[in-house]
Amino acid sequence: MNGYKEESTILWHNVDLRQELKPYAFLNLTQEIAGNHANKLHFGYNDLKECEQTWVLSRIKVRYNTYPKWQDQVTLETWHKGMQSLFGLRDFILHAEDGTPAVVATSSWLIMNSRTRRIERTNNFYNNPEILNQANLRNAIDEPCDRLKGQQEMTLMREHTVKFSDLDALGHTNNAKYSEWTTDSIDPEIFRNFRIKEFQINFNAETRIGEKIEIWCKEIDTPGQICITNETTPEKSRTFYFEGKRDGKSVYEAIYTFIAV
Repeated sequence: MNGYKEESTILWHNVDLRQELKPYAFLNLTQEIAGNHANKLHFGYNDLKECEQTWVLSRIKVRYNTYPKWQDQVTLETWHKGMQSLFGLRDFILHAEDGTPAVVATSSWLIMNSRTRRIERTNNFYNNPEILNQANLRNAIDEPCDRLKGQQEMTLMREHTVKFSDLDALGHTNNAKYSEWTTDSIDPEIFRNFRIKEFQINFNAETRIGEKIEIWCKEIDTPGQICITNETTPEKSRTFYFEGKRDGKSVYEAIYTFIAV
């Protein structure tokens, strides 16, 4: 199965204080191209809605090699990697102007019944489940999006009430918004000394308008990295685990690794 590409320009509202592409903006790009490619393959939104089905993002891992900037001309490439149990696998590469892979990502998707809001198996998929097994097995990131290891003794960073602007056409919080909630929970001073190298978000439950989401955080040690506190000199990298909870139950988890500027 061939991949699919779209060209675009990095716009002002998609960059941060360094004029570099935000994680939130990258996730918006990926969900658009994923939908466009799925439609071309005849298992996209327009095909599934007749059967009360839709794709929902379950997990995504993103890694920055370089940092696309405002006004850069970029090409986003995606491909369907087939099915793994209930998950549809899809990878992405954002190519810089010179063709090199600036940002790479791997993702896992589930099929949800849009009426019951329950996850469905692929044998209930659309009217042609075999189409999902047509795959391009190339990897943008070799390691898969696995479960994240939960943490204890976390700190409550803030509480967010789901707003109308958080919602998408499915009536729940859009996946890119969880990245925005997370980065808005981080001390802004960290962004002055560090930039995001890699992040992963696992979506555990839908959230809807008016719900209150507590965002918890813990800085963690990972092999080969130096984790520091705000009171010390910035060094090699910092890794943070986040968990969003509604009434004590997990709705999403994320892990963000920063490298010194």
